[in-house]
Order: sequence, then C-alpha cells, then structure tokens
Amino acid sequence: MNSWLAKNGTPGDFESFWFYSSDINALAQEFAKELNSVKVCTNSDVEACGGTYDVRMPRKINDGHGNTDSERWIGEPVNRIVLADGSFLVLLSEIKNGSCTYQQWGSERDSNGFLIPDPSSPNGYKGKYYTYHGCGRIAYDTNGVKQPNQIGTDIFIIGFTSNAYKNADYDLWGNINYVLTNDKLIMTENYQTGKYE
Repeated sequence: MNSWLAKNGTPGDFESFWFYSSDINALAQEFAKELNSVKVCTNSDVEACGGTYDVRMPRKINDGHGNTDSERWIGEPVNRIVLADGSFLVLLSEIKNGSCTYQQWGSERDSNGFLIPDPSSPNGYKGKYYTYHGCGRIAYDTNGVKQPNQIGTDIFIIGFTSNAYKNADYDLWGNINYVLTNDKLIMTENYQTGKYE
C-alpha cells in the first residue's frame, strides 16, 4: 500500500488509494501491480481463483438469529488477488456517499447474543446509528481456500481510514499487532458452523 501511495505521490494518504476507482475490481487490479500476484479474479469469475468458501470467526459467535456468525465478505464472490505462494488478498471498499466517514446502524443484543426486537427501529431490532470511519479493508488468507479458513488462524484483516490503518489489534480481524509482537497467533476456538449452541 505504501509503495502504491509513493508511486502516486500521495504518501500517508490512504484515502487516495480507496478513491482511485469506484469499481472494486479495478481497484484490485491496480493493487495487484504492487504484489507478486499470479492472477486477479473479479466477483464474476471468482471460481477461477478457488471459488467461494466459508470463513469462521476466531470464536463461536451468535449471529443474532441463533446461528454461528461468519465473515461473509471474504469467501463470497468478490475480487481476489492470488499470490505466487497460493495465498490471496481480498479488498472491500467501505466508501459510502463519497466519504470514508458515515453513519452505520449497530444492533443491540441480549446476554445470549440474540438481536432484541424493536418494531420502531429502521431494521426491526433495537440499536442506534454510530459514526464509522473506514475507507476499506484488506483480508489476507495465508493458504488460499484450504482449511481451516478461520480469522486469526490463517486469515487476517486490516482496515484503513483516510490517513492510517486501523483495528490491527482487533481480535475479530485476527489481531495482527498481537501476532507480530508475540510471534504467535491469537487464541481461537475450534467449532462447527451451523446452529449456535
């Protein structure tokens, strides 16, 4: 990322990368130029880069409806940059209405992790809007579609604001800061997907 920013005369301005193109597939093609990539797939041809797959969270989490939660955007039909060693990256733009800062709904949960119904709210569940600062995310899967396909084990995510990366210490994204500081992975839970019990 820093290499791309330097070449484009915008060092430290991460927003300039995420605003390079409104087409996430074009953004992936541009980013792939900075990497030892062997193939770039778009959301329409992701089968050529391993296809879709399920990504487990670091630990079993109730999705609010009684099923185990998953990180859906990584394994679904999205852009994918495959590297020479078989690992790959996925980019997700979070720009909304031309800005990296926007309002996002956050639903409240009860003590068991279930969403709390509220017919008066915009989505039918209790919660409120939060101000969110995020331009985009990059997910790195160290061994491609091979198992275990779990955040914090073989998949790690970095989020970017307009002038920095963020949440590198976020366990639900793999906590890269912890991994680099301690030379070991975060604690994860080996669980089966499906019903949350």
